[in-house]
Amino acid sequence: MSERESTSAAAQPPPTELAEALAQLVELLAERVARRQAELARESRLPQESSPWLSIESAARYLDWPRQRLYKLSASGAIPHYKHERRLIFRRDELDEWLRGYAQAGRGDSG
Repeated sequence: MSERESTSAAAQPPPTELAEALAQLVELLAERVARRQAELARESRLPQESSPWLSIESAARYLDWPRQRLYKLSASGAIPHYKHERRLIFRRDELDEWLRGYAQAGRGDSG
């Protein structure tokens, strides 16, 4: 073994120490990720969640639809909406009720 190989081999921790260090790093990283997710969840709670009113952006996020689809449905009068100072707004409960009208029977239902 050359001097360089023996020096680099001596500088490396034994496999068990390396595994323990890695496990500690993974645990620390998991804790940091969990804390960050909690922070983001708190930050994303908008005052609108307690309000029945949704902006076009919030309604699109709530329905998981593109905003353009809501604009088209609103323009055709197909979806319940309101206009306030040229802004489209929606009531969460009215969107839920409107969607219930499109509920499909389960596969096991005959009728």
